[in-house]
Amino acid sequence: MTSDAHRPNYFLVWLWLVGLVFLSIGASVFLSKGAAILLIFLVALVKAVLVLLNYMHLKFERPLLYALVIVPLLIVAILIFALFPDFVLHN
Repeated sequence: MTSDAHRPNYFLVWLWLVGLVFLSIGASVFLSKGAAILLIFLVALVKAVLVLLNYMHLKFERPLLYALVIVPLLIVAILIFALFPDFVLHN
């Protein structure tokens, strides 16, 4: 188990997540559609990283565990981009 020195501040992380949700909602109201979608996806990426690092405790793990998380995500991304024309251009 981790010691208290390595324990993340869950409340502060939660506040960041809530603030980022409000940023996404504000972007959908005040920005143009394209800019809002881009900002919402970037905010979602930041929120995912916050959850991975703090709530899943990846911040304190060895680099091999990062590879176990990143490699499947890369495979999914490659498959999405490789199969994208089949989804979009089918008859």
